[in-house]
Formats: sequence, C-alpha cells, structure tokens
Amino acid sequence: MNRSNDLFYLRAFYGLLLIHFLVWFSLGMILDLHPDTADHWVWSRYLSWGYYEHPPMIAWVIRLFTILLGNRQLALAFASQVITLMSLLPVFLLARKMFGTRAAFWSALSLEATPLILVGSMIFVIDTVLILFFLWAALGFWKGFAEGNKKAYYWAGLALGLAFLSKITAVLFPLACFVFLLVSEKRRSLLANFHLYGALILSLVVFSPFLFWNMQHEWISVKAQLEKGLTGGRDWNQTLGFWFGQPLIIGPVLFYFAVKALWEGRQKFKLEARFAYLLILTIIPILFFGLASFRGKYSDPAWTDIGWPFGAILLGNYFSERLSTVPAKKALIVGGLIFLTSWMPIGMMAWQALSPFIPVPVQNDRTLEMRGWRELGAAMGREYTRYFPENEQVFVVAEEYQVAAAVSFYSPQHPVPYSFGKEKRNFWVIREELQKKGALMVCRPENCENNLQRVQTLFEQTRFVSTAPFYRGGQLAKEFRIYHCFN
Repeated sequence: MNRSNDLFYLRAFYGLLLIHFLVWFSLGMILDLHPDTADHWVWSRYLSWGYYEHPPMIAWVIRLFTILLGNRQLALAFASQVITLMSLLPVFLLARKMFGTRAAFWSALSLEATPLILVGSMIFVIDTVLILFFLWAALGFWKGFAEGNKKAYYWAGLALGLAFLSKITAVLFPLACFVFLLVSEKRRSLLANFHLYGALILSLVVFSPFLFWNMQHEWISVKAQLEKGLTGGRDWNQTLGFWFGQPLIIGPVLFYFAVKALWEGRQKFKLEARFAYLLILTIIPILFFGLASFRGKYSDPAWTDIGWPFGAILLGNYFSERLSTVPAKKALIVGGLIFLTSWMPIGMMAWQALSPFIPVPVQNDRTLEMRGWRELGAAMGREYTRYFPENEQVFVVAEEYQVAAAVSFYSPQHPVPYSFGKEKRNFWVIREELQKKGALMVCRPENCENNLQRVQTLFEQTRFVSTAPFYRGGQLAKEFRIYHCFN
C-alpha cells in the first residue's frame, strides 16, 4: 500500500476517535451514570489496595479524574471515553504491524461497530481499565516476539501488572502467551527466554500489593470471584445466556463475519504466527468463560471483552482483503449494511432510554439502568437537609449496593453508603458510628417490607419520610421510598 493511502487511513482512524468521543461523551452526559460506575466512584473515595470483589485500579483511575475535574458526572463521562479511546489505539497499532494501515483502520472500525464497545464506553467499570492494559500488554508481547525487542517484553510485563490490578482475569493473557509458544515447535524454544520470565516477575511485583492486601483480609477478593464464577452450580439459563449473548454483544451480522474471519485464520494457524497469536487471544477468554458458565451462579457474555478486540483485528484484515477486490459501490453498500445492523439497535436503545417507544414493561427495560438516579439523589438531598441539617457526614442505607452508590453520587451531601445486601463491601463504614448518627434508607416498594425487617438489626426505629418517583415520557418508570432510621 502506498504512503498516501496509509495517510488516508491514519487520518480516518483519528477521525473515528474524534467522532466516537463527541457522540458518546455527549450521550454519557445526557444519561445518568450506570449504578456500577457510581459504586466504583464510592471506592475512589476510600482508596485501598483491594476491595471485596476486585483489585483497586478502577478506583485509582476515577480518583485521578475526579481530582482533575471534580466529583461530578463530567469527570466520569470524560474518563470513560478517554480510556476507551486509549484502548482502541493498541488495537490499531497491533493490526498495523501485522496487516498494514488499511486493515488496522478496518479493525478499529469493526470494533467500534460493536455494542460491546459502544455501549461499554458509557459504562465506566472494571473491565474498561482491564481492556486498556490487557491490549497494551498484547502489543508489547508481539513487539518483543516479532521484532526481538527485549524491552518490549518488560513493557508488556508492566502493562500486565496493571491489568492484574484491574481484574484478576488478566491471568488469561500469560496463559494465552504460553499456549501461543507451546503449540509451535518453532516457537517453543522461546519458553527458555529469560526476558519472558523477567517480564512475568515484573507483573507480579506490580500486582503484589493487592495480593498482600488479600492475604491480610482472608483472600476475600479471590473467594468472591470463585464463588461467583465457578461454584454456583449448573444453571442452564446462565449458560445459554452466555453463548447466545455473544452475537448480541458483537452484533448478529458482524458476528457472522467475525466467525468467518476466525475460520479463515484457523487455516493459517500453523503457517503464520500472527494468525495463531490473534486466534489464541480471541478463543481462550471465550472458552474459559464459556466453560465457567456451566458452573458459575452468574455469567455475563460481556466478560469475553478481553478477547474480541483480537478477533476484530482478524475481521479487519478480512474486510480489508475482501473489499479491496470488489467495486467501490458494492463495498460501500456491504460495509454500510454490516455496520448499520450494529449501530441501529444501539441508537434505538439510546432513544428508548430517553423517550420510550417500545412497549416493554419497566421492570424488564434495561435502558432504565441509566435513568432516574439524578431525581432520586435530589429527593434524598432534600430529606438530608430536613433530618440532618447540621451533620457534615450523613449515611444512606439500602439493600442494593448500586442504589446506595447512586444516591451517594447524586445527593449533594454525598452520603456514605451502606449496603446490607453485601455487608462485606462496607469496610468504609464504622457500624457503631452509623447506628449513633442514624441514616436514610431507600428501597423499592416491592422490597421495602423485607428491607424494614433487615434494617432492624441496625436501628431501633424507622419512620416513613417520602416517596421519590421518576417519570419518563409521562409514565411512572421508577419509584423509591425513603425512611428515616435512628436509635
């Protein structure tokens, strides 16, 4: 490919990044924070080397952006888009090294067309930072392998350590690298390379503070992950949800072409290391979490998000080769249809969240996960002013930690959240202080009776205060009840 074409696709890539940022940052500011993002914001207020279920990286990153931009939605929406764009960059660079600039652009565009990335870029969670460091580790390892660059191995080791500090499932990366070297007799000799082990040791050194913290807390994070992912018993709904969820998070039409690209890559698996590397990095997370779905009590199809970016590179190469041999008009039509099938449902979801047009019962409408929290926070804020006018520190109690976190973020007082659904998470709360000062409890009407019984273990008295409704399109979409709890 000539230099002018390279420059064209390079500019197109940066244009893609700009469009992504403008569109999804704007939508992220219009919608409310996802309650999981609000929960991680709570973590950032109480920095630690570890938390109940996960390592600390997401909390550190959020803390950095809130120091720069303040404790407001702007900081988290901006952070989410910046981290997403920084994750698309190693995809482009790795694809460029392997297949050229044209294929690199198609790789980034393919990934950009998936609900996994588009919707995921608005929900700033643990996997957002995991993907970032996982991809940079993959780029570093490939540079070390393909170019004989010893320093690149150590950069990969550093990125892997940061990935470990993001989520424990980063362990799948060294596993994939080991398989990549083991399956080829030609590559197997590299298993004796000292620098690979030096890089792995570096990653463990970076990870060691979290391991030390867990050792002091009875390995609470590791146990939580094993309980959720491997010890729940067989649940066929979870298993089917995982496997049938893969076409949904990629987009059905794009998934069809991704499977074709993977199949063609399989034919070159033994001949070219680049295809073997990408195939292994794609397949191992799918197989690992797919097999775990037969045993875990909870399984999310989006957990394969660390594998599909490498499948997108294979897909980008597939599109680059196929569309270069067809007339431009046909290429435009085919490409447009492929990406519209992914972008259209995402646009419909955004429309549904803002102005519902699909007659879905509110209890089944997942778009409501990012609506109504501002209104609840404002209602809670008014009650804190009424019941705790002099208190510098106030508390919110809820069964669901996500609800407590959303109230903590959106209430002007930023109350300290306490969840009695998962009490192990509440390490930032001194129970005696909570009982002494009192709190506001928030609950969904259908759960309030059970919540009132449970909150009696904390407080002697509860008093109904008010109801906080949220209306969307003139219809009641959410409702919460607020109680004053005290001794």
